[in-house]
Amino acid sequence: MSSILALIRSLFWAAIFVGSTFAFTVLFEHGPTDFVQNAKKEAAVLKAMASTKPARKKDESDKLPPTTK
Repeated sequence: MSSILALIRSLFWAAIFVGSTFAFTVLFEHGPTDFVQNAKKEAAVLKAMASTKPARKKDESDKLPPTTK
């Protein structure tokens, strides 16, 4: 029973940490005015970041030089 309570406590503190970090990010990025709208914007950004693969721009440094023998 004690291990279940420890798990619940750990999940609670992890949720508090994630929520506080998100709130801090919203406040830092957008300021304290219109918090709810700005939180929705940040949530959309996080959702987009989590659902897509990061795009990598290819340039000339990606090509291997020709080998000489």
